[in-house]
Amino acid sequence: MKRFLLLLTLCMLLPFFSGCTSETEAPPEIPAPTPTPVPVAPVESPVIVLPPELAGTPVTLSASPLTQDNALYLSFEMNARGRLAQIPTEGYPLMLTFFAYNIDQFEPGYAPATAAEVRNSGMPYKTRSLHLYSQNFLTHTEQVPERGSPAGLFYPGKPFAYGVIIDIRPV
Repeated sequence: MKRFLLLLTLCMLLPFFSGCTSETEAPPEIPAPTPTPVPVAPVESPVIVLPPELAGTPVTLSASPLTQDNALYLSFEMNARGRLAQIPTEGYPLMLTFFAYNIDQFEPGYAPATAAEVRNSGMPYKTRSLHLYSQNFLTHTEQVPERGSPAGLFYPGKPFAYGVIIDIRPV
């Protein structure tokens, strides 16, 4: 009986020694790591895409907002002077795709790289065909979107990007 009482007493005291009757402390809260936003580089306008055959040929493109027409007036210059060795005698038939878009309509940092991408994106664009010969100095002006286009395509009062994609047309 003595053993029985000793075992009973140990059984009764066991919870006190194991800590079951004490209040449990909540583990310290570990804050969830918050992802650091990676800054996206803004699109540098103008976006100018040249084919490899014309790499190094100076091209400038500037834009003036036309608030009454909700458009941009683009001024294009391409200087082939001094490019006699790079441009064949028959020249290059060029297809120029001018575009303009409000940057809030696309993912941050978006800039089209091909004419097909411009056409499929839904942004306003215009294409023009020009011919470039060595020693040429091409100038061209364009309004994008064109006068009389549907409303809501472009807003010059909002942040925008613009550019030109130059392709050599197959003959």
